[in-house]
Amino acid sequence: MRSWKGLRSEAWCSSMTCSARIHGGAEMPRSFRRSVFHAVCLAVLWFLPCMLGVADKSFAQSADLGVYRRAVEFCRGATKRPMTVDLDGRVLCFDGAILRDLDFSLLSKLRKGGLFVVRSPGGEARTTTWLSDFLRERLATVIVYDYCLSACASYLLVASSETYVIGDTIVAWHHTTWPLCPVLRDAIDGGPRRLEQDACSDAAPVYGPAMFALKELEETFFASRLLRFPYEDPPESIPVRRVLKSMFESTGTYPNVLWTWNPRYSSAAFKTKITYEAYPSSQAELDALVARYGLGTYVIYDP
Repeated sequence: MRSWKGLRSEAWCSSMTCSARIHGGAEMPRSFRRSVFHAVCLAVLWFLPCMLGVADKSFAQSADLGVYRRAVEFCRGATKRPMTVDLDGRVLCFDGAILRDLDFSLLSKLRKGGLFVVRSPGGEARTTTWLSDFLRERLATVIVYDYCLSACASYLLVASSETYVIGDTIVAWHHTTWPLCPVLRDAIDGGPRRLEQDACSDAAPVYGPAMFALKELEETFFASRLLRFPYEDPPESIPVRRVLKSMFESTGTYPNVLWTWNPRYSSAAFKTKITYEAYPSSQAELDALVARYGLGTYVIYDP
């Protein structure tokens, strides 16, 4: 039986050099031991920065989440609506519809690289795209909480380079609510037909040019934000298209609903890094959130 001293020696010396000495074998040449030592050192120098980088990244993500949550809590408690800014201009809260007649003067107080925290049922497309362009110029991070619907989902979600969606949040799209006629159109991606709205044959003459202007606005806005073309707004996944088509064909009218878009699609479509803390796991969970926020509408779940 080896003595405690021998076991201790074996534990503390290197496996390639000391093992031979303890067990009576020939000791490894000094040059070989030196080569092994250098190889180990190089490996440590190579992998250590990588390991530290992973740790730093994980810590940064954790720190960001804490900052985002505190910003949301600040905005929930803000007494002034629809806009409030914190004292040092790092957090700007927006809570409400995005309309052209709002006073947007507080936007100038948002510092470069600050947080834009939003909860909105949507609003006017032109005003929302203008706001989105402003946020991109300020290098703001967009933080979405509770709900972001219609124009908020279409434009503010991809306003800047990064967006974070807090858990228990509904991001949902729909078509314009103008008095237009529903129509099924071939999808650019070759999948099932899309349910859309277009000017009715007996519609007032103003609707045709208005639709054309909206399409031009969308093309200009998305041109600098998309990773790939073509893209159709509002986005409709294949499961959502099938549900919308079924609803339309069963009633003959455009269904007054919204729908979600699974985050796995947005990462391939947009330059904006969109992170969902937690996307709803089912239609039942989504229904519960709709009821919690009193949205008073049906939202189709995109699995």
